[in-house]
Amino acid sequence: MTRRTVARSAIAIACVALLSACIVNLSFEMKKTFAVQSDPTAPTSVAQNQLVDLSQYPEIAAHKSQIKSLDLDYAVATITAIGAHNTATKVSGSLKLRLALADKAHDIKVGDLTNVNVAPGSSVRLNGTPELDAFLFQQLQAEGKFYAVIEGSVDGQADLTLDVDMHSSIGYETGSGL
Repeated sequence: MTRRTVARSAIAIACVALLSACIVNLSFEMKKTFAVQSDPTAPTSVAQNQLVDLSQYPEIAAHKSQIKSLDLDYAVATITAIGAHNTATKVSGSLKLRLALADKAHDIKVGDLTNVNVAPGSSVRLNGTPELDAFLFQQLQAEGKFYAVIEGSVDGQADLTLDVDMHSSIGYETGSGL
């Protein structure tokens, strides 16, 4: 074996060793659908929640022990359907993440929906923040469950469907390295 061949082999082995300890970023979506309906006793207020269980997402389940970060890149809230009893034309409010339904004091705000037209296809993009990322990663390391909460107001009786698509990413380690 020549010196050149030995050097090439050593470089190839070093590259493989470096790759074995890589952090890989994997994007995925956490989708939730909210049936937003006003309470007849308070027709201009809306409040709805959905349980988010991180273990239900295959991307997280497949790499849970190697995950080094969990980020909410952005969320898109889209009105996808209008019910027969809807008289609202605008919706305002906020999307929050909440650990326990009874604990509103520690909500982590994703973003606001301000005067969104109540029409199929109307949407709002809400950007992620380091605070949201920290909350998600903390929940991943704990029980892995929390609530996505929508609270706000409408200018009439609400009867609509709102899809929230949380575009997220995990960073996970692919190997043990040297």
